[in-house]
Amino acid sequence: MLLLVFVVTFGGFLAVTTAWSQSRVIRRRLAGLRGPGAAPGPDSLDAEELARPFSERVLLPALSALGQSVSRLLPSRAAAGAGERLAEAGVKMGYAQFVAIKVIATAAALLLAGTIFLPLAAPARRASALAIIACAALLAFRLPDFWLSRTIEERRRALQRQLPDALDLLCISVEAGLGFDGAVQKVAEKFRDPIATEFSTYLAETRIGRPRADALRNLARRAKIADMQAFTAAVIQADQLGVSLTKVLRAQAESMRVVRKQRVQERAMQIPVKMLIPMVIFIFPTIFVVLLGPAVIQVIQALSRP
Repeated sequence: MLLLVFVVTFGGFLAVTTAWSQSRVIRRRLAGLRGPGAAPGPDSLDAEELARPFSERVLLPALSALGQSVSRLLPSRAAAGAGERLAEAGVKMGYAQFVAIKVIATAAALLLAGTIFLPLAAPARRASALAIIACAALLAFRLPDFWLSRTIEERRRALQRQLPDALDLLCISVEAGLGFDGAVQKVAEKFRDPIATEFSTYLAETRIGRPRADALRNLARRAKIADMQAFTAAVIQADQLGVSLTKVLRAQAESMRVVRKQRVQERAMQIPVKMLIPMVIFIFPTIFVVLLGPAVIQVIQALSRP
């Protein structure tokens, strides 16, 4: 137990020290670029660095250092898959920081479970206590993955809800005379996350010189919903064949509205089936008690008479 505490403490100290030393090297190089006689003013990079929050200056670099030291032991395919899932969830966090959070959560679960169960366990039940501690550590290690999966599903549902309205605005903007990228900019300004973030990323990719077709494919790859894939495929095909983009967007908007209406109707039809479970568990027994209770009492009294 003491060895585990020492390892966790030493790892955290090493990560913080590494991040602090890296920041010192950066400040020293910036001072050399400014020159020996340049006095740092209020708008200098040092002042901007100190004005940043403590989490961005210390905690995030420490997490990155710890995660990078741990991620070197993992296969590169796992790192690529986790990075793609983080991008799909819209989490502004690197793979190294995510791994560091998992390691810290596992260490905290080990310490907490060991502190609680080991002193209370008898020598004969020490194996059971160790099994409980191992299960707690495994659960803590997998908990960030569960949170990430839930975040991805919620983001997909939000994209699915916002996409029909976004296509309506796209169609109206293009019909009003704007280009496709200008219409996408309007959608990014008028809507909230996640559709605004995805379209802003598309615009950033096109501004750095990426072809529109590749940027749209990346958009569909990040979203991973059928509606977005159909929309991007239709725009790419219209762009390649020279078809009127206004007609394509109008057809896509009408199709998305129909699909959204069908989904709402499907969910409405599922409500009676879902209501059966609480009714059978909670409501029907109460009704049976109210209706049959007096009759049962009378029958018991009649049978108990001599």
